[in-house]
Amino acid sequence: MIEILIWLFIFFASYLLIYFSVDFFLDNLKNLCLILKISPFVIGLLVLGIDPEESIASILAAINGLPFIAVGNVMGNSIISLTFCFALPALFHDIDLKSISNFYFIIIYSCLAAILLSFLFCFGLFIFGIITLIIYLIYLLNSLNILSKKRRIDLLDMNELEEQIRSWNKEINNKFKLKKIIYIILAFCLILVGGEFLILSAENIMVLTGLSEAFFGFIIIAFVTNAEEITLIFKSIKKKSVEIGMGAMIGKVIWNLSFTYGISGIIAMVINLSMVLIVNWLFLFGLIIFYQVKSRTHSLTRMDGVILLIIFIGFIILTTLITI
Repeated sequence: MIEILIWLFIFFASYLLIYFSVDFFLDNLKNLCLILKISPFVIGLLVLGIDPEESIASILAAINGLPFIAVGNVMGNSIISLTFCFALPALFHDIDLKSISNFYFIIIYSCLAAILLSFLFCFGLFIFGIITLIIYLIYLLNSLNILSKKRRIDLLDMNELEEQIRSWNKEINNKFKLKKIIYIILAFCLILVGGEFLILSAENIMVLTGLSEAFFGFIIIAFVTNAEEITLIFKSIKKKSVEIGMGAMIGKVIWNLSFTYGISGIIAMVINLSMVLIVNWLFLFGLIIFYQVKSRTHSLTRMDGVILLIIFIGFIILTTLITI
């Protein structure tokens, strides 16, 4: 019992290390981009929709020979993001949505098709992992092309940025830039350390409790690595500014299903086909259709919040029953 408690402590301490290190990493990366006068649009592209926590957890799981944790974290994390994270605020008030370009849905559907095929072929994770990385590259190039044509900044207040840059003018020198680079490297190393201990503790908890690898991947780690998004949405409820999260969430889903899945798949190479993979793929496919329809109505109502909450509960119950 004591050994289990120790590994549980290490598990959550590891995630907290990743959680705070990622914030430190992204803050310093953003500051370095500003110092180097990289377009604010590019900063937004680099920061919004990118989830290093999920990527580190999945990639290290693949390295350690745990493909169900690697794949389960990607799929389970995306399902939780699209259900629980939006169900709660939608229960409090209707959410106005901006229309989402069909291009992003095509990218997601392409990733889902590649993921499904990766379950069905020998070395499918390796083959279709490469394909999802190509899909991410297409998404990235298209996004950069769109951003280069925009003149209006939606997500960043340019006046505040200019004021911040002016406040740095006296400090900005080679030593200051070097300090930012060192902070970025240090934060990234801490993320790697946290990720390694997260997977190590997960392995030991699975052995000591008899829980399956699939359950840990689809439920436990997927939920833990969503803590940041859940916290963000709860804070947004008070400010009634949840709508802005939709764009970041779509970016996150694309990141998870293309980049993170691609890298993890290439490393893991093979995964045995199981019911939990198919069931969760169907959950994810249905959710994307749901959001595509809601994007056209420009609204997420309280009834939609109830539907998302039911889907979330169904996902937890069904996945638990299949994997335990």
